[in-house]
Amino acid sequence: MDTGTILGFLAGYLAAITGAFLLYLPVIVLVVALLVAGGLLQLLLLPIIILVRRLRHRQEPDVDPSWLLERRR
Repeated sequence: MDTGTILGFLAGYLAAITGAFLLYLPVIVLVVALLVAGGLLQLLLLPIIILVRRLRHRQEPDVDPSWLLERRR
């Protein structure tokens, strides 16, 4: 193999890599955009999520534990 053949193969490999990257570039951009949008939505909804969690955990217990402190007779 001479230098021209090796350079031709190298150019072909680089063209194939560039073509595959350009072929999948819209998918990569879409995935990144969806991740960013999901993160922004999560940040916007964070105060509401915290409020709902606080309201959920404020329920009174069903069992009164005061009997544990009473003296036995």
